[in-house]
Amino acid sequence: MEYTVRPMAAGDACLCAAIAAAAPEPWSESQLLSELESDAARLFVAGGEGGLLGFAVFQLAADEASLCALNVAPAARRKGVGSALLAGALAALKAEGASQCFLEVRAANAPALALYRQLGFAAAGVRRGFYRHPPDDAVVMTLAL
Repeated sequence: MEYTVRPMAAGDACLCAAIAAAAPEPWSESQLLSELESDAARLFVAGGEGGLLGFAVFQLAADEASLCALNVAPAARRKGVGSALLAGALAALKAEGASQCFLEVRAANAPALALYRQLGFAAAGVRRGFYRHPPDDAVVMTLAL
């Protein structure tokens, strides 16, 4: 299936918050709207035949991008949405001058780790006790763009 990736609009925040509700530490609609106001924030959505299927939140400072959140609707998982979303977002960030992307991912999140590795991210370290709900370590990953 083919997915479209575009910058998030304020009108997308409600649906994105509903998608995020399934995450351990979900972003709220007000958090997403606030992030959209930040000069450093870059938010993207992925859509397909089923409408809006996922979103990603990045921060861009100088030539470094940091992935803050990636959420895909539960019914759309393992169908290529996350991969398409990240590929489109990373291409847009590279076009803006980003040369590297960083992220933290739960050590216990095997599907996310596999996705990031598939896209070329490599582990750069571990942050012990980084996540609280539920408790987990974070694997720090990086990708040269």
